[in-house]
Amino acid sequence: MRVQTPDEWLADFERKVADLQQKATEFKRDLESAGSTQTSEDRTVTVTVAPNGALLDLRLDDAATARPAAELAAEILRTARKARQAAATTVAEAFVPLGGDRAIVQRVDDEPEEKPPAAPKGPESEDYSETTRVFDEDKW
Repeated sequence: MRVQTPDEWLADFERKVADLQQKATEFKRDLESAGSTQTSEDRTVTVTVAPNGALLDLRLDDAATARPAAELAAEILRTARKARQAAATTVAEAFVPLGGDRAIVQRVDDEPEEKPPAAPKGPESEDYSETTRVFDEDKW
């Protein structure tokens, strides 16, 4: 095996540094644009999220507001989940040129759709007995 001369080693090192700088620039650009905008199937709800999944924008068509509140809320959550999933995939893909694992991108893509949280209980089903007891025992 031939040993590199100092000049060869330095030239090789400079190529590697330039390559890493290029990849870092591409990574930053890809990450900054990794947010996602998704629209519901009926086109009444549009959600935009940042690369970290934070909600940036929510747009409702006039027809959306005519729907029952619970139905509209479910559609907003469903569309937001799609947008977060798309953003997560884009972020995972941005890591691949830096040595990230392509299998992780596939795992992010394969994540099952989250189940929406259970609807909150209405006031008629709330148990206020402990609150009432504490309030009644308080010496005002």
